[in-house]
Amino acid sequence: MSAIARMLKEQGAKISGSDMSESDVTRGLQNLGVVVNFNQVAENLGDETVANAIDCVVYTTAIGGDNPEFIEAQKRGLPIFKYAEMLGQISSEFETVAVSGTHGKTTTTAMIASAFHGDEQKPHVIVGSLLPEYKSNYIKGDSDKKGGNILVTEVCEYKRSFLNLNPKHVVITNIEEDHLDYYSDLADIQSAFVSLCEKLPEDGKIICNPDHQNLKPIVEKFGKGDAGDESNNGKSGSGKIIDYKDFLNQVPELKVLGEHNRINAAATIALMSIFSDDVKGPVSGLKEFKGTWRRLEARGKSENGAVLYDDYAHHPDEVLAGIKALHGAFPDKKLCVFFQPHLYSRTKILFDDFIKVFSETDQNGRKYIDELYLLPIYAARESADPEISSEILAEKTGATFVESFEKAAEIASAKSDDSVVVTMGAGDVYHILDLVV
Repeated sequence: MSAIARMLKEQGAKISGSDMSESDVTRGLQNLGVVVNFNQVAENLGDETVANAIDCVVYTTAIGGDNPEFIEAQKRGLPIFKYAEMLGQISSEFETVAVSGTHGKTTTTAMIASAFHGDEQKPHVIVGSLLPEYKSNYIKGDSDKKGGNILVTEVCEYKRSFLNLNPKHVVITNIEEDHLDYYSDLADIQSAFVSLCEKLPEDGKIICNPDHQNLKPIVEKFGKGDAGDESNNGKSGSGKIIDYKDFLNQVPELKVLGEHNRINAAATIALMSIFSDDVKGPVSGLKEFKGTWRRLEARGKSENGAVLYDDYAHHPDEVLAGIKALHGAFPDKKLCVFFQPHLYSRTKILFDDFIKVFSETDQNGRKYIDELYLLPIYAARESADPEISSEILAEKTGATFVESFEKAAEIASAKSDDSVVVTMGAGDVYHILDLVV
């Protein structure tokens, strides 16, 4: 939401909005002159008799239909757009690259931005996290420079929202079971990705791993092809599919941790093979990529010397990728994980998967997680479900339930230089480290 606010503000629009609490994101918007309210009331839309009337209201599906501002907008008959609908309208003006997938799309989108800039191209970029070097989740393109007509944007499969776009190219990092509060099963999720790819023009490309089992419907629909297929200018895949695995050998040494980030980088280089005659520039950009906010973000050290990290991981596969990366980077340290489950529905549906991930071991039989602490479930858009809780998950995994951030920070602060402390979750769990550092 804030990236679109930034983009429209840069174009001269008057923007106001609201959020649940103050953050780096809201402060950044306020510094641009955006009016940000921290209470959800109808009065935030202003007096409807004022000449400077509201042209439209854009909302996130994270809010419910009982939101006072949403109700007021409906009452007034204002044009109302979901975030994805507005993004679709904005993207129609550009050659759009849609970066999709269950995991990795934020980091991949940010990597693509670095790769374009390494190639001295200046596209517009919308990413789902803050980029430290820009202190923003939106990078303004330059229409006078190469790539200025390109928009690279992260897109989400939740409620098939990415179908509001008409992209030129699609990156699919992976497809896994998630958002099962909306989708009926994996096949339903796969059908959404197929629908997205069906929107591509004749010369549009799909950058993915065609050998990934869950991408089978994509491969069956669009064909895998051979590396020497002349219809794809000598690149791997059919006229549609480019296999990013073929670019793994071109991934440079990265500043970010984990094998999953090498895969994200390979997908980036595969995409850049479309836009650049030589990957040297894009690769140089990847070498300088420092990561994004809340994606295995290094947060320094505690007073007692513990290494601190924060990660947005909230799906079992994401959690596993993160703990493997930290385990590999710090093999001689204890890994202490403070995990905040995100959504009652996700925790309930993927309960057994979480149990499995939390007990995973390396090739030597050592558990990736040495100490696991569970915070209360972050409800977000959902009402409480008495059938599931962090206490129930803790009982099944042998984890320690911690009822508050203050208590968690006290535990984390006591860890010494033999430990790595990581907060994980898509909610506000990162505030624990704010109390530690």
